[in-house]
Amino acid sequence: MRKIMLLLAIVIVLAVTMLANNVLEFPNADIYYPEGYEKVAVYLGNTFESIRPKAIELVGNDPGRINIVLADFGANTNGLAQAQNHKTIQVFVWPADTILSTRMNVSNLYRQLLIHEFTHIAHLTYTTGIPAFISRVVLGTEMFSPQQLSPFVEGVTLFAESSNYFSEGRLNNPMWGREMIYQNMKANSFPGLDYALSVSREDYRGGALYYNYMASFYDYLVRRFGIESVKEFHGQVSGRLPVFGPINASKIAFGEALDGLYNDWKEEVGIEATKYATLTEVRTVANGQIFDMTKTENGVVFSYSIFGEASSWNGSVERGIEEYVDGGFSRRLSDFNALSLKWHEGNIYLMTSVTERNTTSREIWSHRPPLSVRLLDKGMITAFDIYNGRLIKALYDTKTELSTIYFDEMQLITVPWLVKDIVVLDDGSLVMLISRNGINGAIATFTEGEFRVILDDPYLKGRGIDYHEGKVVFTAAYEEGYMDAFAVEVISGEVFRLTEGANLEKAVVLNSTVYGFGHSRREKGMSIYVFGLESTPYSVKEVEPDDFEPASVEYTSGDYLKKTFLHFLNPILRAPLVSYDGENFSLGFLTLHLSHDSNHSMTLMPSFTFGTEKLSFTAEYTGQLFEGINAMLRINLGLPEVPIANAGLSAELFQMPLNPSTRFRSHAYIGFDTSGGITTSVPLSLGGNLFSISLEPGIRLSDGKITPLLVVDAGFSPTLGTSVGLGVGFYDDFYWYANGAQLLHRIDWGWSPLFFLKELGIGGVISGTNTSLDHSALYLFINVGSTIGIGDIFPKIGIQYSDSRFGIYFGLDNQP
Repeated sequence: MRKIMLLLAIVIVLAVTMLANNVLEFPNADIYYPEGYEKVAVYLGNTFESIRPKAIELVGNDPGRINIVLADFGANTNGLAQAQNHKTIQVFVWPADTILSTRMNVSNLYRQLLIHEFTHIAHLTYTTGIPAFISRVVLGTEMFSPQQLSPFVEGVTLFAESSNYFSEGRLNNPMWGREMIYQNMKANSFPGLDYALSVSREDYRGGALYYNYMASFYDYLVRRFGIESVKEFHGQVSGRLPVFGPINASKIAFGEALDGLYNDWKEEVGIEATKYATLTEVRTVANGQIFDMTKTENGVVFSYSIFGEASSWNGSVERGIEEYVDGGFSRRLSDFNALSLKWHEGNIYLMTSVTERNTTSREIWSHRPPLSVRLLDKGMITAFDIYNGRLIKALYDTKTELSTIYFDEMQLITVPWLVKDIVVLDDGSLVMLISRNGINGAIATFTEGEFRVILDDPYLKGRGIDYHEGKVVFTAAYEEGYMDAFAVEVISGEVFRLTEGANLEKAVVLNSTVYGFGHSRREKGMSIYVFGLESTPYSVKEVEPDDFEPASVEYTSGDYLKKTFLHFLNPILRAPLVSYDGENFSLGFLTLHLSHDSNHSMTLMPSFTFGTEKLSFTAEYTGQLFEGINAMLRINLGLPEVPIANAGLSAELFQMPLNPSTRFRSHAYIGFDTSGGITTSVPLSLGGNLFSISLEPGIRLSDGKITPLLVVDAGFSPTLGTSVGLGVGFYDDFYWYANGAQLLHRIDWGWSPLFFLKELGIGGVISGTNTSLDHSALYLFINVGSTIGIGDIFPKIGIQYSDSRFGIYFGLDNQP
């Protein structure tokens, strides 16, 4: 009876969860949305219908009707295009707050996300000829489109998103767009085509290489040859086989291979780079990104991350907060990760981002170097500051699109803006950097209960503000190609220029010095710049406003349960499979199914074995039942010596932050099968910037016997060119292992249509069971990066000792 009641409760909860979602049918899209987001869903549908023709025109392909899923993952700004999942787009509802303000410059969030992701759909479904027959007719999928391996998978989308308005889209970004490339050229850190296509995690520019560099190259091709020639390139790729397809397509569309054209573009970049003067850089973070900076009594403190080969091997990143004092002295204060910083009376206050049970939120910490650290608050926070030791914060509601500012727990004001930064003045007044549709960055004050906008032009602004002698200091792209420091007087609203010819994410003023940070013009990385304070009146050029308002389109409410069921039932891949077990051949037919929100997947495979003349059937389901709780179910019919069914449940139990960079996590797992076997475990982990430790104790019950299980793994990077791994465990037998890798030399050579040789290194591994040595090897490895998006591989050659004898060791792995 208890089991029946439990099963009934689960069914009811699942039904309520599904009924809490809805779908709207627009002329060219179904809009799926959770309860409470109908207003946003209608705006999303109207916006999509408005931008759809432009995306189709830019690519040259109409993909037909699509699905759009509105997703709320907390403080996470993003979108996903899944052409293979029946042409489905996911749009995250969190806006581009200060964390992304200069990486993803937005004038209208949903317009930019939709044209970016729909351009993906239009591009990745552009398949013709033999590839279309194989992919759609034979396999029933968009998964194997030749466009998936095009060098312009992201270039075409950034070009589209930058076509809406002059201050929107990453090509129109003087920090991370073309101007980053010009400054990289000046610093001799301009990458080759093969490097840009294959490198991301070990370079401080990260995805900006594959996204922004390739978009700027794509823009060059459009300017040089015209949009019709670029569309011809897409058309040629659509019917050709991978790798060599883009080579031939480029020669037909442009008369030359892409490598030669990239070099032509590099020459143009070199000419443009001469316009950027060498400025005073007082501290450079080599191959590092600076996230934020704030002033102290004697200088500035800033947060940063430094990347290296180990960042690609195991995710290690050297993070920290550093102080720079006027006169040249600098010191590292901590290894904490900080996306936003404040400083008051010797205390550093910082905001970090954390994801728990698939939902991202922000944490505010207080840190007094060297050891004192305390968690102050957590939630959907976009901006904060400290007043007399008490927290002032702005929370954003994605359903109402309103921000509410609190002083501790007391509500001060609610405004129809996104609050990106707050500075509290000595008298308790607030100055704020804010944004909303049409205004990328405005500046407002809140004094004695009155909210007043003092600057609201549509130009791109930097990530934060400062206050100095009655003026709010900010950075803005008022002049093409630059992002200088400016100030607006609070009382009069008059604007003043503080720097000229700079590209700064943020600026602060201390005494008679302007501090700012941006890309280095001397080496690969980011730098702290200093300027003498010279304040001159500045007149902001008036431009046409971004008054985009999507046309209202007729829509109807759809049957959510029916549509989601039919979507899941319709396979995203179907394929015949042939296998051989050493005795007999088997012929099977595989279908792969995926839900519209990607939370549920299923594979089905009936099979016939020749020789035994037996039919078999396997089915496997994996999915998220509730937030943070995942399930797996596998059915095996007609397979001897295999349980008919096995199932498992896993859940994230909790997270406990020890400091802003180190967290303890706890999960739980239980699995069982129809033979009576039960396995349970409680995976525990502790992770930081340069290390991770995991402990997974558990038990297995089988045939009436209880077996203890234990897995302990540890990994760390003493340097960003070193990786070490250690582990022990008990699973039937006691086992142990150790491995390591060390960078020897950067190769940086490749062939852009296929591969890029990144680095040469030396590695070693030793493993055994109980007290016996089973295997050891010492080898050289090369990291071979893929330029077509399939990841890195590590060929290895060396000597080994195995089975009590020495031999030559060969290996091929995805780790060094």
